[in-house]
Parts: sequence; structure tokens; C-alpha cells
Amino acid sequence: MRLLFLLLAILPLALAAPKSAVGRYAVRYDNFKIYSLFIENEDQMEELKKISQEISVHFLNELSGPDNSYNIIVGPLLQKYVESRLEYLEIVFKVIVDDLQKLLDKSAVDKDTEMEWESYHTLDTIYDWVDKECAAHDYLECKVIGQSYEGRDIKSIRLSKREGNKAILLEGNIHAMEWISSATVTFLLNQLINSEDPEMQRLSEEYDWIVVPMVNPDGFVYTHEVERLWRKNRRPNGATNSSGLCYGIDMNRNFDYHWGGAGWNIDEPCDHWFGGDEPNTEIEIIALQSFVSSFDDGYIRSYMAFHAYGQYVLLPYGHSNTEFPPNYEQMKRIAAAFSDAASEPYGSAFTYGASGLLNYVVSGAAKDWAYGVKNIPFTCTVELRDKGTFGFFLPSNQITEVGVEVTAGLKGLVNKAAEEGIFD
Repeated sequence: MRLLFLLLAILPLALAAPKSAVGRYAVRYDNFKIYSLFIENEDQMEELKKISQEISVHFLNELSGPDNSYNIIVGPLLQKYVESRLEYLEIVFKVIVDDLQKLLDKSAVDKDTEMEWESYHTLDTIYDWVDKECAAHDYLECKVIGQSYEGRDIKSIRLSKREGNKAILLEGNIHAMEWISSATVTFLLNQLINSEDPEMQRLSEEYDWIVVPMVNPDGFVYTHEVERLWRKNRRPNGATNSSGLCYGIDMNRNFDYHWGGAGWNIDEPCDHWFGGDEPNTEIEIIALQSFVSSFDDGYIRSYMAFHAYGQYVLLPYGHSNTEFPPNYEQMKRIAAAFSDAASEPYGSAFTYGASGLLNYVVSGAAKDWAYGVKNIPFTCTVELRDKGTFGFFLPSNQITEVGVEVTAGLKGLVNKAAEEGIFD
């Protein structure tokens, strides 16, 4: 996954827009540009870090070191300065988006539409669809597994058509800004419920499916109403900076498995990746863990967390790039089956392997907790489209294509996992 970060040249009027429906001001990014740059060596990486210390910066993903491409978002008042600085440092760069706000507008939400997969939707629309499907099908067991910090429901759906099945769990939107996550998870659930494809019907008969489409409802609502680039949940974390109170924990850094051992800025409360003062501090994470633990040991055989972006199937472990699970080779074969099948519809290539090796070393992630604590034999994080052109801001006209390719990948993954004995 590449790095996006935001170099903010913020004037109050530049960021303030008309009030949203809930009476807050929405942040806008008119004339903000996205640059793609390549960091060749440690010297350039250190200089990049210096830039971040000299200018107000907003990282959206962790720095993973040199010999990598990164995308940065630069406000209009700083663009000439940043370009000249990059040229001086001999950092190769190019502009890939001229106006971020126009890109965000391509993913605008139509609050009046019914649930479909041609546009992004509000939490209310997603939950209304879940409730309707639950009412329409007696093989769906739907629960509220807990509430968020601000009191919103965290809903689950369990599809079970036959006793004795083993289960696959799909997790969505633990990171608020990754709208394609819940869009994809609900697309998959819709396929399992309503598809006429014989293979999907077979998968819905032979396996139980547990879906938690929205782990972070507070952050998700905040991205719709206030700040599209928000990542964490919305609990005040006790810290302050020049802007006032600091909010939120990166909940995919808060699971109690090798918590706090590694990760970019996981100990900075006002940064996007703050993993908390200790593990399991967030009620959303406690609710999810309690829900997973409510099932008999051995029932859930696969845990798949959906994120953006980069087109990866990331396997345990995240906390190390030298330590691997005992069945790592088996897990790679299963991930390869996803990658091969997912490439068939549109040619999208998914890279697979341990996240600490392929991506960056980071601790406290859901997939590692599911594997290391709950002993679920196949867990992964699926990083969805794309490889950086749009990144977190994937236009809504790609939602269906993502759903189609991930559905294909899921078929390949489940069939390979069955061949490998994961469900035995």
C-alpha cells in the first residue's frame, strides 16, 4: 500500500464549506493536488520527514522506507514550495490529480437512493438495507453486537442455511475513510443472498457467513458529514494539540496481539495511527472481539478484513518481517487462489504475502488477533483497488467492478481453502 499524506496549507475559508445536515462545517479540498513521488534512498526519506516537520502535514498511511512510491496531497498555497523543494532534493514526482475536491465529488453520496452498488451510501441507507434483507430471509440472523462511542449500532448478519457448516467472517470499514470497504462487503453479502449464480448459491449453502459491515460507524458518519479523510473512531483520546482536543484511535492498531510493538506514529495521540494507550481500549473493538468469541472454538475458519488500498492479500504477521505463521505456505496458496481468480474479470493484480514483509511492520491488527488469539487458521486483510491513482478516493463508478472481481477472488479462495483442509 502506498503512502498518501496531506500537506495542509489551511486557511479557515479554504476549508470551510456550507454547513452539513447536522450543522457542522464540512472540510473541502478545492485545488488541492495529489503528487506521486519516488523515494530512492534513506537521505531522501529523512528529508521528506523534515518537510513534514516544517509544514503542517497529515499522513494517511505509514511511511515504509525508501525504494517506494508515495502520493502526497498538497494545498494550493504550498504547491510551488513543495515542488521546488522536491526538485532540489532530486525526488522524482508528478501530479496525478489536479483538484482533489473534483475527485471527491465523483464519489458524492446520493442520500435519496435505495441501496445499490453504483454509488456510495450513508450509514442509514446501508443499515436500512441490512434490516430489509434480515426481515425477508429466515436464514439470516441479525444482531446488534454493540454500540460505538457515540451510541451508534454495530450490526452483524449471520447467514446459515444448514447445520454443521463452518463459517467465514467478513469485516468492513474499521477505517472510516475507506468507503470501498463496506461497499464491497455489502456487495458480497448481497451476492450470497440474492445471486442466481450457481457457485454463489453453493457457497451460501455449504458455508455459514458472518458479516460485520461497519465496525466504525462514528468515523464513517464523520467522513460523510465533516472530514472525508478521517481514519480513526471518534472518542476523545485525552490529548491536545494546537487545534484543541485530539480524537480517535486507529482501531486496527488496538487489538491485543503484539500490541504497540511496531508501526508508524502509533504512539502519537493526535496522529492517524495512534494505537491507544493500551490494547482493547475501544468499545467497538471489545464488541467485535466479544462477538467473535461468542462462537464455539473451531466454528469460524476464515477471517477476512477489507481495506483500501493497494490490491494486496495481506497475511499474518504484521508485527514482524522475519516471523511467519506455522501454516504460512498453506495460507499463501489460498491467497494465490484469490489473486488468480480476482484477476480474471478485469485484470486487477493482487499481491499476496505476510503484511510485515510486503507492506510495512505494524502491530495490533484484526487479522493477527484472529489468527494468533482465536486460532482461526486462515486470516487476511484484503486491500482493495487501486494501486494509487485514486487511492482512498476511488470513484463510485468502480464499486461494481471491485465487487465483481472480489466475488471471483472469494470463490477461488474458499474452494482452495476447502482443498487445503481449512474447513475440516
